[in-house]
Amino acid sequence: MTGLFSPLSLSDFNLPNRIVMAPMTRNRANAEGVPTALMASYYGQRADAGLIISESVPISPQAVGYPCTPGLFSAAQLAGWRQVTEAVHAR
Repeated sequence: MTGLFSPLSLSDFNLPNRIVMAPMTRNRANAEGVPTALMASYYGQRADAGLIISESVPISPQAVGYPCTPGLFSAAQLAGWRQVTEAVHAR
């Protein structure tokens, strides 16, 4: 029997544990869909999970379903997501 905190190889990913954080859409991006420092903090605080599945990410302005969701179709949004991933990787 394997424990929750034991490592897991999943395809190309070697996870430090078997904890998976489900998508957590929180509408924390700004009005332009740019991920914020609050989002970086939120995901960074949960970096101990073996795998984090982020919230949905619209890839075009036409794909936005509701306000303040983080997109990935502008340079500013890319920079915002970079801030989020750097916070997670720093932990």
